[in-house]
Amino acid sequence: MTRNDLRDLLIIGAPEDDAAAYHLSGFLAPDAVICARVGGRKYLAVSSLEYGRAKKQADVDELLSFDELGLRALARELGGEGSALAAAASDMLKKLGSTSVSVPNGLGVAHADELRKRGVEVKPDGRLFAGMRRRKTDEEISCIEEAQRATEESCRHAAEVLRESKVAEDGTLVWRGGALTSEILRSEIDIHLLRNGYVAVNTIAAGGKQAADPHERGSGPLHAGETIILDIFPSSAKTRYYADMTRTFIKGEPSEEIRAMYDAVLDAQNVALGMIRSGVNGKDVHGKVSEVLHEAGYKTLVHDQVEGKPLTEGFFHGTGHGVGLELHEGPSLGTQDVELKPGDIVTVEPGVYYPDIGGVRIEDLVVVTEDGCRNLTEFPKDFASAIV
Repeated sequence: MTRNDLRDLLIIGAPEDDAAAYHLSGFLAPDAVICARVGGRKYLAVSSLEYGRAKKQADVDELLSFDELGLRALARELGGEGSALAAAASDMLKKLGSTSVSVPNGLGVAHADELRKRGVEVKPDGRLFAGMRRRKTDEEISCIEEAQRATEESCRHAAEVLRESKVAEDGTLVWRGGALTSEILRSEIDIHLLRNGYVAVNTIAAGGKQAADPHERGSGPLHAGETIILDIFPSSAKTRYYADMTRTFIKGEPSEEIRAMYDAVLDAQNVALGMIRSGVNGKDVHGKVSEVLHEAGYKTLVHDQVEGKPLTEGFFHGTGHGVGLELHEGPSLGTQDVELKPGDIVTVEPGVYYPDIGGVRIEDLVVVTEDGCRNLTEFPKDFASAIV
């Protein structure tokens, strides 16, 4: 074990919303718990409401109840002026012989103040907790791959909706007797996922000029001849692991400009996929993607940004990010120096965007290996498959 592995850890949060708490305890709960690792042993404290279930499901060395920690008495003592959970955690840590803990960056100020007031040294270390989740186990990879299959099925359903749609005289798409809007297409994706045990939030179905904004969810009628970006990133209701995939579609005949954008983005992604392997710096992958797109005639942050001014056309975001219990986690393929490791799962998602045209983005999900990467994405991405 490294020195980092030996650090005592403390997390106070609801595992259903706090990836660090869930990862350390293996227990999902909607309310806050106290989760600690002291001397290499894992401890979990929960309410009596959760105790029976935690006894069966939690992956810890010792389970405690809030009653054992005197949480109610501490709450009365504090009278709402501090954090009873942190006070209980402080008492628990001291009994275990620990007076200094590393905590996630998101630990609440009230919790941190209470711990420090009671003599516990609190050391925020987001990098440590993010690093603990980077190198995925075979089981985790399997969960993410399963989520990716569900993502692809929902995208396949959306593509079929686009194929079934007709083009009205004004170029708007019509499906089942009414205008096919971003909202309808997004709901078709989200409902398809929900029926298969996955929860999607903020799915992107953006067409035309709206597709020039990478995080625009999309609204209003979709049109023929324009790019339609579908970015789908659900989590499993059971395992809580995410998947992430983007595909760009065009209904009808695309312009040569759109074809050129698509080809450039796909070329850049293929170059990135060929570079990714253990030991490679994510910054270098991003730099190469930017170079390919720049040489194809598109602006990039690496080559064209003017200091102090935002770049709003071309390629102006990172090449990729880690995916796991959170949609965005380490490592990144961007401007930071990050060495890739076996078991890292990252997106590879170059894109090109122009406000008067729209955008093209293609995103795959890969797991880093010693000698390359394994693409967890099976959905086609050649230009012919983008025409619906």
